Amino acid sequence: MITKEVVKLYIALIGDIIASKQIVDRDTAQKKLYTLLDKINIKYKEQLYSPFTITAGDEFQALFIPNTYIFQIIDEISLAFMPYEIRFGIGAGTMLTKIDRTISIGSDGPAYWQARKAINFIHSNNDYGMNKIAVSIENKVTEEVINTILSACAFIQSKWIKTQQIILKQLIIENNYSEYFSNKNLAKSLGISPSAFNKRLKASGIKIYLRNKNIAMNMLLNETREK
Repeated sequence: MITKEVVKLYIALIGDIIASKQIVDRDTAQKKLYTLLDKINIKYKEQLYSPFTITAGDEFQALFIPNTYIFQIIDEISLAFMPYEIRFGIGAGTMLTKIDRTISIGSDGPAYWQARKAINFIHSNNDYGMNKIAVSIENKVTEEVINTILSACAFIQSKWIKTQQIILKQLIIENNYSEYFSNKNLAKSLGISPSAFNKRLKASGIKIYLRNKNIAMNMLLNETREK
C-alpha cells in the first residue's frame, strides 16, 4: 500500500511600515509597534505558529497556522498603528527550515518567499496608494481574484471618516469580523442612537467590506489545506 506524504502549509505575513524614513519621531513609532505586536501575540496566540517579530526597524513578520483571523488581525494592527501606515504581504506555502516557536527569525521557506512577493507586488500595484494588502500563492488565478477583492475593499475603506473607522474597531473589540451584527447592540456599544448609527453604517459600506474580506479569506484557506 502506498501512503501519501502530508505536506503542512502555513500562512506567512510580512508587514512593512510605509515611508518609515519620513516619520519624524521614529523611536516613538517603533515603541508603539513593539507594544502593539506584543498585544497581538497574546490575543491571537492560538492562531500563531511563530509570533510577530520585528526583523528590521521598519519591518516585522509572523507565521500562522491557517485560520480565519488573518484579515481581522491586519485591520486591528492598521487601526491601532494610525496615523502611520503599513503594507502587508501574505504568502502561503511550506517551510524548509526548523521553525522557532518563540521568535519569527531564522526560519525560511516558500511561505515567506510568497509573502515577500506580495510585498513587492504592493510596491508597484497599490492603486494610487489606497491598497496596502496583497496575497501571493501558487494558484495564480485564485491569487488574482483575492487581490482584486482586496483592492475593492481598500477602495471602500479609503472613503471612511473617523466615525466609520470606529465601527470596525468596535466589531474587532467584540471579535465579530462579520457583516452579521446587531445594529441596535452596536449602536449601544458606541454610545450613539440607532438612527445615527444607521446613517454612519449606510455611508460606510462596511457590510460589503466585511463580506468581501471573508470571501477572500475563505479562498485563501482553500489554498492552504494540507496537500
